[in-house]
Amino acid sequence: MVSRMLRWKNRWVGLLADKSGSLALTRWFAVVGALAIGLFSLGMAWLLSSYLATRMLQRDAALSRDFVQSIADIQQVSGFFRTPDGPPDGRVVEFFAHVAAMPDVLRANVYAPNRRVLWSSRPELIGRTFPLNDELDAALKGQVVVNPEDKDEEEAGKSAKAEHQGLRSDLMFVEDYLPVFDRGGKELIGVIELYRQPDALFAAIKAGQTLIQLGSAGGGAMLFLILVWFVRRTERAIQDQRRRLVEAEALAIVGELSAAVAHSIRNPLVSIRTTAELHHDLGGEHAEDHAETMRNVDRIEHLVRTLLTYASDPSEHQTSADLAAVLCEAADRFAPELKNQGKHLELDLASDLGKVAADPMVLAQVFNSLLANAAEATQTGDRIELRARREGTRAAIELSDTGAGIRAEQMQNIFKPFYTTKPRGLGLGLALSRRIVRRLGGELRLHSPGGQGTRVQLHLPLGERAARVGAETASDVS
Repeated sequence: MVSRMLRWKNRWVGLLADKSGSLALTRWFAVVGALAIGLFSLGMAWLLSSYLATRMLQRDAALSRDFVQSIADIQQVSGFFRTPDGPPDGRVVEFFAHVAAMPDVLRANVYAPNRRVLWSSRPELIGRTFPLNDELDAALKGQVVVNPEDKDEEEAGKSAKAEHQGLRSDLMFVEDYLPVFDRGGKELIGVIELYRQPDALFAAIKAGQTLIQLGSAGGGAMLFLILVWFVRRTERAIQDQRRRLVEAEALAIVGELSAAVAHSIRNPLVSIRTTAELHHDLGGEHAEDHAETMRNVDRIEHLVRTLLTYASDPSEHQTSADLAAVLCEAADRFAPELKNQGKHLELDLASDLGKVAADPMVLAQVFNSLLANAAEATQTGDRIELRARREGTRAAIELSDTGAGIRAEQMQNIFKPFYTTKPRGLGLGLALSRRIVRRLGGELRLHSPGGQGTRVQLHLPLGERAARVGAETASDVS
């Protein structure tokens, strides 16, 4: 038994878990929330329906009681109720006739305070006493009592009463007990019991209950959808925070590595490059080997600088960068190498790009990384285009290439730190670029339909703040 319960539990947990194995908040809420809201809606529908039926029946009985009391006052029948031994006079007979002729009345019984039936529309009940009748006891205390008959209970024999004899079992009726007082309203002189079949009232109650049920169902569905929408937004925010936490943890590792790498490698790199540069300048048969050594040293230096840049906060540098100048510098740096490889670089920059509140070195790191990716992803004859224009207070930059693009299964991990598709890549280029752009208040998106190249879109904020910061920095330097 226990093992079976555990299997069912594991099955449900498996259904409610996402692909990563963690519990999906939206799925849990869809199950638990639907159950809770459904039960709440059913409970509210039942409660309101019962309340509506009870209140409408009570109100109808109260109106009937007022009508019967007014007839009793007009006909002055209190004397007969006090001394019912003699035959009823004309006024009492007329009172009984009025009661029996009330709309929707199936049967009428008139009780004396001693519980004896003084008159009934069914003559064989006159003179009888029915001791086991809680509703009559309450009416004899001055309460208006409404007792809607439950056919299921009647068929089970639970509510069968002696005074119900002769009533058709298929009828749905209401049993009203209406207390009658003397003309002064101080002394209870009797109770009128009416068996009524108010079809119009039943129809109104049924229509009201249907509206309540539909409203409860619609309200529950709307509440469920709104809460699902809210939970989905919350789950996405949690997932985003989790991704940021993973990035922050990776950043902490990068910070520690970068400090160690910077102190341990940079000084030997300077010595190696100086020696290689000296031998290269002196010439000789191994000059090309020395040039290759210098290129590898520059590559290692670039990786170290990338680590250090990734560990820093670009918003900490209160300077400004001329966006057009940074883009031109990045293009000029890659243009010769791309030309030697037979690739075409097209540059299209608007004249009014303005400035960005960022360190030029940090901003250049973004475009250098993106251009390096485009250069590695393209082949001879492919084209790389770098365009930039101004859109209000923001700059829109687009870098596109006609290379092989990025596979769909790689797109979901492409911005993760240390994830790379290159044999010798560090996996920080795109992660660094997006992090810098986000901290500058911008946005970076990447699109790569399979086999149709890659398009990177950046949006960076522009405005007076950048220009003012740049002017203040310039005055400080001077």
